Amino acid sequence: MDIEKIQELPQPGCMWERFFVALEAQLQQAKADESYVVLLRFDLDGFRRLNQQSGYLEGDRVLNLLYSRMDGLLLDNDLSCWLGADEFALLFCVDSKDEIDSRVSDVYTLLREPCDISTGSYPPRLSLGVALYPDDSLDGEGLVLAAEHAQQHAKSRSGAQINYYSNKIHEQALYIARLEKDLQGALEREEFYLVYQPKVDSTTGMVKGFEALLRWQHPQRGTISPLEFVPILEENRMIIEVGEWIFSEVCRALGRWKKVGVDVVPVSVNVSMHQFKQPDFVEQLAKILQQYEIEAELIDIEITESCLMDDGRENVAILNKMKSMGMGISIDDFGTGYSSLSYLRRFPIDTLKIDRSFITNVHNRRESDNAGIVTAIMALSHSLRLDVVAEGVETAHELAFLHALGCRTIQGFLFSKPLQESAVLELLKTSFSMAETLVKVRQELQSG
Repeated sequence: MDIEKIQELPQPGCMWERFFVALEAQLQQAKADESYVVLLRFDLDGFRRLNQQSGYLEGDRVLNLLYSRMDGLLLDNDLSCWLGADEFALLFCVDSKDEIDSRVSDVYTLLREPCDISTGSYPPRLSLGVALYPDDSLDGEGLVLAAEHAQQHAKSRSGAQINYYSNKIHEQALYIARLEKDLQGALEREEFYLVYQPKVDSTTGMVKGFEALLRWQHPQRGTISPLEFVPILEENRMIIEVGEWIFSEVCRALGRWKKVGVDVVPVSVNVSMHQFKQPDFVEQLAKILQQYEIEAELIDIEITESCLMDDGRENVAILNKMKSMGMGISIDDFGTGYSSLSYLRRFPIDTLKIDRSFITNVHNRRESDNAGIVTAIMALSHSLRLDVVAEGVETAHELAFLHALGCRTIQGFLFSKPLQESAVLELLKTSFSMAETLVKVRQELQSG
């Protein structure tokens, strides 16, 4: 690609002021002309990763390149704006709605062209939201908010796409705002509780451990899916306090199980990036373990790949502290992020958890690429002597495929949905095994 002319970014505060003045002027003109104003708002997916891997100077270069490209797209009365960080906006007018899709598509195509940086060619991934006057809002502030909601919706759907504002998005934004408000004080009102999903030996059916999963019993709406409320906890950093409660509650539960006299197995606890980055994170865990007299070997910490890759050296030290205490370390949702051999060697990891998205229909090579992905992950784990847990296993054929690859730990609805603590205790008191389910699975495979 030819060397592009780069335009330096202005100060975002000055740009915002100028942008809003121009936006209001455009709306007034559009009202008089009975035309349309289109507002695009976008940011870069994975921009932090670019800064970490290539350096902040290269990150700035990409931002300047994108701004220069936007400037080259401008027609009369159009305006581009850097909003700060990695966020941008573009404003233009059209006489007919028929022009909107092609103009937006042209902008998106140009902005996604690879950028030449010192570490190679960087293809920008953009989450772009589109809002339209007068359909989505009659005032500038409302139009900016509508474009932001559309952008956030694009990012929530895995990013790298265009998303137009709609009534559905508006309703979703209001719903999320209500959930955010209701989450304030939910911990103090004791609305959270834990359930435990068994991890089962695929050969014997024995329960090898549990994963503690957070649930929210809303006083009016009933049980709210964690897919809806956990991202809000993360975004508002409420997950730090809630995460500490989860760890304490798991330790309290383990203490209750031990008092009954049953043999206990390790319990996995998910840890967010915000928790992991707390200065006293490991010390806080040690304090809670000591408070409830729980052996560290009964705790397995589950961390995502993205959490580990952020500030790698410091993270190695944190993980080593936890390992020295006796806790296990698992990489959650493996395969959805970096999946890099280099970091697997650097970090003191015990287990890889294959994300459920790779398990669905894994046995059917004709209809899915998952077989090749899971086969590669299993080969990698064996070469590094790491344990593997397959999440989301729901069918006998999925189990048979995984077992043939040497995956010995299964988690999913095929064996059990997440259990209330009373059901966990009953399981530990009795057979401690799900061998009956395993027998039924094998019979199903033979009859099929």
